Amino acid sequence: MSKRHRKRVCQHACARSICSLLEQYSEYLSSQGYSAQRHRRYVRVVEHFGRWIGRWHVSRSLVQEFLDQGLSDCQCPGVSRDRRLNRAALNHLLAMLGLDQEPPVDSQGCLGELLRDYEEHLTNTRGLGRDTVLRHLKYTRDMLRRFGIRRESQFKHWTAEAIEEDVAREGRCAPGRGRNVGWCARSFLRFLQQVGLIERDLAAAVPTVARWRLASLPTTLSETEIERLIGAADLTTAFGRRNYAIVLCLSELGLRGADVAKLQIDDVDFTAGVLRLSQRKERHADVFPLTPRLRSALQAYLRGNRPAGTSSAVFVRHRAPLGKPLTSIGICNVVLRLADQAGLRHRVNGPHTLRRSLASRMVNAGATLKQIADFLGHASIDTTTLYAKVDLTTLSQVALPWPAKERKTVRP
Repeated sequence: MSKRHRKRVCQHACARSICSLLEQYSEYLSSQGYSAQRHRRYVRVVEHFGRWIGRWHVSRSLVQEFLDQGLSDCQCPGVSRDRRLNRAALNHLLAMLGLDQEPPVDSQGCLGELLRDYEEHLTNTRGLGRDTVLRHLKYTRDMLRRFGIRRESQFKHWTAEAIEEDVAREGRCAPGRGRNVGWCARSFLRFLQQVGLIERDLAAAVPTVARWRLASLPTTLSETEIERLIGAADLTTAFGRRNYAIVLCLSELGLRGADVAKLQIDDVDFTAGVLRLSQRKERHADVFPLTPRLRSALQAYLRGNRPAGTSSAVFVRHRAPLGKPLTSIGICNVVLRLADQAGLRHRVNGPHTLRRSLASRMVNAGATLKQIADFLGHASIDTTTLYAKVDLTTLSQVALPWPAKERKTVRP
């Protein structure tokens, strides 16, 4: 038997470990609504991946190793080495096997238990939302990696100077990142002092990145511009009716993009004419009245234009994977796409622009800051004070005249 033939037999033998999954994977892709061409390309990627892993079981770590090293080292002819294509195909494989969820914290290593305790502290003691907890854990793991921390005993060697230098270096290029690194570092350092791993309060050594939050006016749209944005949705298609209902939720109720993404079918009560939102940022239930236009839009979408599926989310994907709930990023993409079509891309940065626009209209209509804060769900009135600067009517009453300057006599 030639060497080339032995290699081919070996490859086919190694592929047996994933052959049993290919048929299941093919059916999974078909149920997601993928086209025949995309279906074939994804199956080929998974088949190639099966030859590469041999008899090992599929795991997230093997997928990442294949993307990082396997694609560049592999000499197999006729396979795609497009990293994005391979990642997309393998992510669907992980989702089919239930391995697509990122572990909340490191499950192995000496610091695994510490990070799990810190996650519990952030969730239960501080009451932070899930997205905020994950952001804390990400920056904390990055910080531990930069300092080379592998054991809990190494924390006693941390100094205020080292902490200050590290946070300042991270925020030197991007002030926004510096603020995030700073407040995550303070939280973790306070936790370390609380559990007795450090003696000094090193959180005081974390530098504060300058931020003038109220230095500029909020970017808002006029009523004419909002109507242009809403009118960009194509009401002749199911896809357009979905986008129309999404932008109405944002512009007429001032919801956050994440609130719209998490909206469930049971939250919409057409009989009472209200929308109940129980998953807001502040984690308490709110009730919003459905405007006539929004009510009609939701009825038209839910009663004949929404793809059937197992998800209970109101807004789902109309392209493969069909019926999957939209994420907050998906809601943002809908707004940006409509802004492009309406010629307002330079004025719209995302869903929050519509939220700010509603708050500005309420201010100019005579609503108090307390009323706006309650309607938008602001935890602090300080967040709402930003909109006081757009109340031109009230500001004109307290504005002082420009000081006149005496004219000097010019000698001939």
